[in-house]
Amino acid sequence: MSANTETPPPPAKRGGLFTLIKAVAFVSIVVLVEVVAASMLLPSTDEVKTVGAQLAGADEGAAAEDAPIESTILEDTREVSLGSYHVLTFDPQTNSSVNIDFELFGTVLADDEGEFIRLYELNQNRISEQVTVTMRGLEVTDFTDADLDLIKRKLLEKTNRALGKPLLHSTVIPKFSFIER
Repeated sequence: MSANTETPPPPAKRGGLFTLIKAVAFVSIVVLVEVVAASMLLPSTDEVKTVGAQLAGADEGAAAEDAPIESTILEDTREVSLGSYHVLTFDPQTNSSVNIDFELFGTVLADDEGEFIRLYELNQNRISEQVTVTMRGLEVTDFTDADLDLIKRKLLEKTNRALGKPLLHSTVIPKFSFIER
């Protein structure tokens, strides 16, 4: 074989300055496009001021509207007794029992008091069962809440459901105690 058949080595790639300039230009274009897109999505200062004023006005209006409604509701409602309860629950996982004693009251509108009493007398056992089942389904940590808000909401929902109408507007638990053994 002859010496002429040798293949010349491939030309060396130039990684020089031109390649670096292309990379920097590409990254700059991507960043520039992102900046333009972000500036188009951001609200102007006038829009921010307008929204801020609306929110401030809404907060002031909500506070002003809440005060008269609360006093009106308190004047037009009656407190009715829903009974005294003693519930005993057992937790097999911790091998402990919880004794719960409480009195339950509800508030109804004065106009609905007669209808509430009629429905309560018809559904008294069902309401008592729902209260007991609800209390047994709660966790011990639910009883440590100072306001008992979760318990009150659940009892309100179950009682109104047992009555068949949403006549109760709130539940009140003036006396409450529980002992875990």
